[in-house]
Amino acid sequence: MRGLATASCLLTALLLGACSQDDDAPPSPPDNATALCVSADCGSKTRLLTIPDAENILFSKEGRLFVSGGTNVFEISVGTAGFAATPLYDGSANFTGLAIIGNTLYANSFDGHLYAASLTRTPQLQPIHDLALGAPNGLVDGPAGELYLVNGPLAPSALPDPKIVRLRLDPSDPFHVIEQTDWFSQNLLGPNGIQRRGNRLYVSNTGLGGLAEIRTVEINPDGTPGGSQQLLSFIGLPDDFTLVGDQLLVANFLTGEIGYYSAEGELLASSGALSYSSPSQVRVGQAPLFSATDVLVTEKGVIGDTYSPIGNALSVFRRNP
Repeated sequence: MRGLATASCLLTALLLGACSQDDDAPPSPPDNATALCVSADCGSKTRLLTIPDAENILFSKEGRLFVSGGTNVFEISVGTAGFAATPLYDGSANFTGLAIIGNTLYANSFDGHLYAASLTRTPQLQPIHDLALGAPNGLVDGPAGELYLVNGPLAPSALPDPKIVRLRLDPSDPFHVIEQTDWFSQNLLGPNGIQRRGNRLYVSNTGLGGLAEIRTVEINPDGTPGGSQQLLSFIGLPDDFTLVGDQLLVANFLTGEIGYYSAEGELLASSGALSYSSPSQVRVGQAPLFSATDVLVTEKGVIGDTYSPIGNALSVFRRNP
């Protein structure tokens, strides 16, 4: 959630006055859906690592874990000394959305660039494309090897320009963007996160009065945007989220909670308000680092503060034995 110090205050005032890789087969929930625990009556949270201004979480199909934040993108590993975070960029930038296509990791940054790295043993991110956008945020792979990214909700140094942008990549060179298109903007006032299942995109969005939603947009066979509709709504400021089979886990940045929703948009369970420090993304765990009942959350804390113990964390929520 970048460029939102002003946005948070504005939306809070409005409220008081009134955030891969998700491919064609999102991870399935446990056999017993109630086994996916998000509330304190069945589980507890553990802070795993300090990640400055923690923002986004992405697993590769092989189970490698990548986390973006306000200074870098990190690969998470575990050894005899516990969990460790290895930076992938030789420098510092405010990184946001993450996606993987084939053997290439892509990352958005609020410096206005798209970055990429080959998923070798030691990936090294490098800028590959100037997006000319003020707030490149959520990022996801498309069904035809393209990328979709969200510009929003607010930029720190530009006027709001809420939309979904499509990037087409050179089939022979994954580090070369051959086309950038403003793809969809209808009913998007404060878009943030984006995920995909098949030919359907899911976008977190905020409108006036603090009304948050997850909205779907169909991808037509010819690549144009199709129908769009609201899947679910709630009061708050949504960041990124994840698809779990037909269900959704959603990070509510403003209220500090994780919501677990059915395919019909019904709230199944909640972590409760202020259970997280400005959560920005949530993912279900994946082997070999985690189990399928683990819930990983990035806690951003105070935007722009990359040092304090308020947020700046990758945490895991686990069901009690």
